[in-house]
Amino acid sequence: MFSTYDETLFPIVKVTIEGLPQDNEFDIFLSQWLKLYDKNQNFYLLFDIRNLGLIGIRYCIQMALFIHELKKKEIQYLQKSIILINDKRVQKLLDFIFMIQKPVADVFIINTNESIDNYQKNFHEISSNNLNNDTIYISP
Repeated sequence: MFSTYDETLFPIVKVTIEGLPQDNEFDIFLSQWLKLYDKNQNFYLLFDIRNLGLIGIRYCIQMALFIHELKKKEIQYLQKSIILINDKRVQKLLDFIFMIQKPVADVFIINTNESIDNYQKNFHEISSNNLNNDTIYISP
């Protein structure tokens, strides 16, 4: 499976992405994201994309279009996203997405090999006020 959503500690939702999407897995990934909006509650996304394959540019464009559609929602329940990476090529793809379309909420891209659980525990401590050299902040 390309993506896994773990809502155990809602409102923080841990999203793990591995490999490359097969068949309709990218569409499933996006539809699961939309289902979070159906809860009508604020939430936060913690993405671990350190095992993402080198995904095609068409998925980047699809992601930018998805964000564009999210921005049309009357209420933005997504409050913040943290994206864990460990590959500069993936960073370039994220740069491309956010060049096409700004995010709906604050995004923190962190180049790290630390466990995702460390970030889940300290999620709310990560802000634009305390950035380090391994963190890129993108505002909406």
